[in-house]
Amino acid sequence: MAETRIIVAAANFMHTFTSRMLAHLQGNLTIGQSILQCSTSGVAGTSGDRLERMLEKSKPAALIGICIKLEFDTIAAYKAAGVPVVLIDEEMEGASMVTTDNFMGGYIAGDHLAKAGRKKIGVVSGRMRVDGGYNAMQRVSGFIKAIADNGLTLPEGGLIEVISYSYNDGIESMTKFLDEKRDINAVFCAAGDMCAVGMLKVLRERGCSVPEQMALVGYDDLDVSKTSRPPLTTIKQPIDRIAASALQLVIEEKTEVLLKPKRIIFNPELVVRGTA
Repeated sequence: MAETRIIVAAANFMHTFTSRMLAHLQGNLTIGQSILQCSTSGVAGTSGDRLERMLEKSKPAALIGICIKLEFDTIAAYKAAGVPVVLIDEEMEGASMVTTDNFMGGYIAGDHLAKAGRKKIGVVSGRMRVDGGYNAMQRVSGFIKAIADNGLTLPEGGLIEVISYSYNDGIESMTKFLDEKRDINAVFCAAGDMCAVGMLKVLRERGCSVPEQMALVGYDDLDVSKTSRPPLTTIKQPIDRIAASALQLVIEEKTEVLLKPKRIIFNPELVVRGTA
């Protein structure tokens, strides 16, 4: 039996969400299936050039992109070769998409904090106006709509964008909020739970009580959200189901999605713990 090779492309596999999604994709493989990783950050030429070379050389069965915006010519080249393309947390013509409703996730977080009586709510987000910034933009847009529906506006200096969604990004963001006295009493960390846990570290070191003085909502519901001090209120997205659905589209529904791409959107859930 010929091996089924699946290219998984991302800008950076070191980011928390990307690495977890890759792990779930690998965990859902069956005998005879394998993954070829393609990191598109910092490569010579365009990401499209590299992916098209991989198409010619590796003869893959499918391409799955994680938080990456592909070139239209690249998608067309794969489809012309009979290779389906599925994007996770990104939307492009010609490709199928699997995602959580990130707009609704942001809305749920903003609404929860506003209804808890918080009037000055900041947000920490991934970069929105870059390739791969689709989910960041959706989360912040939903958050802004929610606080507006509760009669609030984003405080001046209340938005910080980070690069890596990392623990250190969280440390730097909360340090900036506090040192620059940006006058907030709650934060929606749309950049994920690891970033939020970094923010909690700073709050503990500064003697700022959570949630009394600063409430915090993360995103993803990673295992670390259950063991942080205090446990993190967060927005859950089903990473395992997203990975399984992406593989199902490119393996079991290959013929259908080549003819007509599909969109699978999961609903986010609020998980209330100790930080908000």
